[in-house]
Amino acid sequence: MIVNWPGKTPAGKVSSDLVDSTDFVPTFAALAGAKLPAMVDGHNYAARFQGKNGPAREWIFIQLARMWYVREAKWKLNEKGELFDMSGAPFTEPRAENAAARKRLEAALAKLNPAGGILDDGDGSGRHAGRAAKRAKKQH
Repeated sequence: MIVNWPGKTPAGKVSSDLVDSTDFVPTFAALAGAKLPAMVDGHNYAARFQGKNGPAREWIFIQLARMWYVREAKWKLNEKGELFDMSGAPFTEPRAENAAARKRLEAALAKLNPAGGILDDGDGSGRHAGRAAKRAKKQH
């Protein structure tokens, strides 16, 4: 993610904060002065974008069709139960077990229930199934 807001964001600063797409709405609402319901997912990063201290995420969750992962700064756990050491990202392979990291990430998953909700088998590539159907329709 790149944040460019002349006069507001510090130039040339690189952050290792974990951010996911659910953080955009609370952050932009705060910057615009808008009130949101208390039940909105995501964290407000407005202060951090402006170079101030603020709370950082301990973990993020990403899902595309039935493929997902939960990640903290150094470790990632996917839907197959594979644990990755992210210190060499983006080139990673499943690594030897780290019981403490697995326990933290499984605790995060227990709050989310990624297998619940509307299931989408996707098209085999990780994309949502609806896209494959739309492509097939266009080809006819």
